[in-house]
Amino acid sequence: MRELLLAGTAIERGDPMTAGALGAVLRSARGEGFINTVVTTAPQVTSYLIEHAAQRQADPYADQVTAAARQARAAQPHAFQPGHVLAEPLTAAEQRILELLPGSTYLQMADTLYISRNTVKTHLRSIYHKLGATSRSQAIERALELRLL
Repeated sequence: MRELLLAGTAIERGDPMTAGALGAVLRSARGEGFINTVVTTAPQVTSYLIEHAAQRQADPYADQVTAAARQARAAQPHAFQPGHVLAEPLTAAEQRILELLPGSTYLQMADTLYISRNTVKTHLRSIYHKLGATSRSQAIERALELRLL
């Protein structure tokens, strides 16, 4: 996971070591059989894989990851745009939920904000959609990237 985040940062910075960092990610991910983790954790890596697929040497695993990346991009194109900003800003209620997300359960959020657990879930669905996230960790990461947390 650390290598994946480092590769994403290298891509964003235009680091000349990006190819090497990405190679390390693919070697580690191949060993563990991780495809979705590579695709969903760092959108920069996903975009890089797609954009540089033609220049890469033939590699069945990298081709699988690239195909999964293309599917993910087709399903949520806004989540993979570099410099992504929210098309629709978070509401005040969503921002309060987001601030509690890293360290609280649904029930704790509901108790803290004096709302129902179902209301928390509804807000979280909206937050995930606006951030282009599919998991709690991905939502937190995107929120940090966008300086919402």
